[in-house]
Amino acid sequence: MILKVENLSVWKGEKKILDNVNLLAKSGNIVAILGPNGSGKTTLFRAIINDPDLKKEGKIYLDEEDITDKPTEEIAKKIYMVFDSPPQFEYINTRVLLKNVLSEYDEEKVYKLMELLKLPKDLLERGVNYKLSAGEKKKFEILLMLLKDPNVILLDEVDSGLDSDSILLVRDILKKEREKGKLILAITHVAKIFQGLYPDEVYVMKNGKAIHADINTLKEVIEHGYGNI
Repeated sequence: MILKVENLSVWKGEKKILDNVNLLAKSGNIVAILGPNGSGKTTLFRAIINDPDLKKEGKIYLDEEDITDKPTEEIAKKIYMVFDSPPQFEYINTRVLLKNVLSEYDEEKVYKLMELLKLPKDLLERGVNYKLSAGEKKKFEILLMLLKDPNVILLDEVDSGLDSDSILLVRDILKKEREKGKLILAITHVAKIFQGLYPDEVYVMKNGKAIHADINTLKEVIEHGYGNI
């Protein structure tokens, strides 16, 4: 499977956020998308899933299929996005949500993954993300990802809110997903998740553009930030 972004420019209202972005990602690869806050990383992901609040020029392909203007609901059947700040719903039960969004619901499997991710034992009795910490919300997104088992995964700041042990756990999960042939794009601005998880491709977002970089750029960001990029 190949995800290709061609000459993509994106506006929100009158503000141009992305300017002629090109990107290529393949199955079995992890693609790191680096950049400081406000550089357009999340907007790129939202453009891929066709957020209706954005205006776009350019093309987005999944294999040979043009998905640029496909409904978000259709894209979501093939591409799963882990959001940076997932919403909280006190009155929507988590078990009910999982039964509705999964084609097959296996509660034993759910509990095993909850234990792996060290999520609260009463999670299924709660409202969705209700009274979860930022890190627990992120791990619930990872739980959903593992249960839905998509071929294409977009991770928005997956390391934010996670403690060191949780980052190591998520890193191991992503390594296994790559070994299974998944196509993974991961946004980060601090790059902690990539210490020991070496991406196959690196892009740096700057001033709305995506610069194809390399592993040395990643090391520079981890050690010194974006000052010299």
